[in-house]
Amino acid sequence: MKTEKQPNRILNGVGVGTRRVSGRLKFFFRGELSQPHKTNISHDGAQEWSRLQTALRKTAEKIKALYERALSSVGEDAAQIFEIHGMLLEDEDFLDALREETERGSCAEDAVEGATQRFSEMLSGLGDDYLSARAADMRDVARQLQQSLSGNESNEHDREKTPFILVADDLSPSETVMLEKSLILGFVTFRGTPNSHTAILARAMGIPALVSVGAIDPLYDGSPALLDAAEGTLTLSPTEEQTSVFADKQKKDDRIAEEHDRYLRSLMNKPAVTRGGHRMLIYANIGNVEEVDAALSNGADGIGLLRSEFLYLGTDDYPTEETLFRAYSDIAVRMQGKRTVIRTLDIGADKRIPYFGLPEEENPALGFRAIRICLAREDLFKTQLRAILRATAHGRLSIMLPMIVSVDEVRQSKRILEECMQELRRENKRFDPKPEFGIMIETPASVIMCEELASEVDFFSVGTNDLMQYTLAADRQNPALARLCEENTEPILRMIATAADAIHRFGGWIGICGELAAELHLTQRFADMQIDELSVSVPYLLGVRGKVTECR
Repeated sequence: MKTEKQPNRILNGVGVGTRRVSGRLKFFFRGELSQPHKTNISHDGAQEWSRLQTALRKTAEKIKALYERALSSVGEDAAQIFEIHGMLLEDEDFLDALREETERGSCAEDAVEGATQRFSEMLSGLGDDYLSARAADMRDVARQLQQSLSGNESNEHDREKTPFILVADDLSPSETVMLEKSLILGFVTFRGTPNSHTAILARAMGIPALVSVGAIDPLYDGSPALLDAAEGTLTLSPTEEQTSVFADKQKKDDRIAEEHDRYLRSLMNKPAVTRGGHRMLIYANIGNVEEVDAALSNGADGIGLLRSEFLYLGTDDYPTEETLFRAYSDIAVRMQGKRTVIRTLDIGADKRIPYFGLPEEENPALGFRAIRICLAREDLFKTQLRAILRATAHGRLSIMLPMIVSVDEVRQSKRILEECMQELRRENKRFDPKPEFGIMIETPASVIMCEELASEVDFFSVGTNDLMQYTLAADRQNPALARLCEENTEPILRMIATAADAIHRFGGWIGICGELAAELHLTQRFADMQIDELSVSVPYLLGVRGKVTECR
């Protein structure tokens, strides 16, 4: 334990966010994956492979939970980091390497260490930023596998009661998203980049951070420090003068933030109207029933995107119509007459569910997914549509189809929907005979065909995440392409404007439910396009509402 004051130092790094925080440093010592043990003990290959399979299942469940936690707290874009982790866990080459290690007589723990070391070194040595990030993801997945094998899932920070600034060589995405926000003032990493997965999560979580500061002597563990994300500095063992100047800056920042928060709270239950008189509905994107209360408490006018996948993930078999009906009805009742847009099932090879029996795909983002699966498996589609229709008797529910590329897909879906209505009439089941019916605009094809599509539906909702990926031919999870995506939003904005003009000509409405909806520097453009609704993750609801009121 440190007993003497350490020297005053100022370190420079790359700031994530703009906040300033002060507190004591707490070092996080994890220990990297070790070298495989060099012993003469040979283990039973079948037994160790069985242990690994159990650990793989447990880790897959944990990654799904991390995805859902990230989805509710930081939004879909950041949560997709854990979709990548899930895909790595199912990578055939990685699984083959694990099996080979156990067949050689390695224990399960050594098999994970050996296979991970082999793959991460190969990916890191290719000199590509994107592949290097995958190597870091692979190590994160391996650590979770080892925890599942050992049964040690404890978090050393759970014992802490006083907030602190976390210091680590680096933090993995899983470690970052599991941080207890009430205890973490900020974090500092020796390595990392502002575009790393960890930095993306920190930014979305609102935790100020400083990355790439270089190594810090562990003797500073417990020392006071000043973290300035805005200026990219960390002051160790600050002097009284440094502390006083920093405190003045903090007070000014806090005063401005409190005033802004009060202003936003004052707008919470008021319509979001631009100065020019255009009303925009501010909706929430949610991924489960539990998030409804958070959306309403933050002033959501409705739900613009209910991701129905939560009812299919983490189960051993397809949910029944009754299970779906109860969940949708619960949400409809809780929303007290406010609109809830339910996106029909968007499952594919990128969100693997074993009982779906989907084959491996080279590029799952462009594969057999979403409406393509539903139209090929009508029984699956009908079960969901019948449940939604029955739930319309309990509240205002709208149906939205994902991944549409043609008018024929919409007409096929409407035919199936009508068949469901006829069945429910024969069964004397109550439902709204004219539920709102819309589609997502998230493929270039849907934009090109938007005039014809607008004549078939009541509304459009633009999924800017996939629309950007498909339009720019750029993987938005690739750090090397982050700037390309950030600097080329104009094609996406023009496509949104085209879709807005088309649906308005046919008397329908248009919303945006992708990540761009929360980009405040674009709110004015959306107002100029007469966008009717913006749907964002719960933490962004108030900020977007406030920005709309500032628009011309």
